[in-house]
Amino acid sequence: MAIYAANSTYFSLGTYDLSDHVQSGSLTINYDQVEITAMNDTAHKMAKGLASHSIQVTLYLDQIAIAAGAVRAVLDSLKGTTAAFIMAPAGATFSTTNPKYTGSVFVNGYTPINGSIGEAATVDLSLDVTTDITIAYA
Repeated sequence: MAIYAANSTYFSLGTYDLSDHVQSGSLTINYDQVEITAMNDTAHKMAKGLASHSIQVTLYLDQIAIAAGAVRAVLDSLKGTTAAFIMAPAGATFSTTNPKYTGSVFVNGYTPINGSIGEAATVDLSLDVTTDITIAYA
């Protein structure tokens, strides 16, 4: 069994690689269930419905408004828009053991000021995926 440590998650949003700001991240792949049970069936039958994928990511926050790739600058430029994303479990070298997950998300909101005294400021993003997920190995 190949177990890995989640210490190099790759995450890009739009054209910006935000991997060096990722504290934690998850991608949930999910589909609505459409019931197609008919008369005389002895159990419920389901069919795949619409995609309902989501991304949860916590990024360390910086307040640099103009630097390319700075978290706040990226989020400020993408707010209220749809942007492409790439996620991978172990860095930017994609392979059969490090698949690349891609699609588009709607950047509907974020918290540009967030933190407690003596702690690193972070921003929690909950992004709804607006496409189906594509999985590639190279």
